[in-house]
Amino acid sequence: MNIRALLYNAVRCFRGPQPEDSNGAVGLSGYMGLTSTSLSHKVSPTYPSAHCSPEEVIAICQLTGDHAPIQAMAKALGYVLVPIAQEGTDTDQEYIEQLTAAAREFGEYLAESTSSYADKKITDPEMTRITKEFADSMAAQARLFAILQAKHKAGKPADERRHVDLPVRTMREEAPA
Repeated sequence: MNIRALLYNAVRCFRGPQPEDSNGAVGLSGYMGLTSTSLSHKVSPTYPSAHCSPEEVIAICQLTGDHAPIQAMAKALGYVLVPIAQEGTDTDQEYIEQLTAAAREFGEYLAESTSSYADKKITDPEMTRITKEFADSMAAQARLFAILQAKHKAGKPADERRHVDLPVRTMREEAPA
């Protein structure tokens, strides 16, 4: 998995949001405060001495909507990248719908993993499907979590509201007792 190639592809495929915007490195570089030449060199496989900073990688992913580079980095480190909703609403109807979706996604993950495990050998295509169902299940649970955070926040006076977030831990750290 070549991260530089994924960044190059994300930049190359960029389409500006405005009709008058340029596309590719020329268009994207303007949003990033770089020259198009500098951005092109940073993502080009033919300029190995030029590199994107971590912040530039994030900007490329955010601005292009192509998260393949950070997904590949997460995979290389043994992680699965899951989008987490920044804010949910606190409506009962949305909660019920999301709870149902989370249960359905978890059920699909269990069905896929159980059927693949049953024959005592998991093929590459099966593992790809299991990984997809696992990520979909985690994403549905994360959306449910965002709704619960919104309900928590809505139940407090404005001056006491704060965002309660998940702690960031490394794989080597143990969960708190």
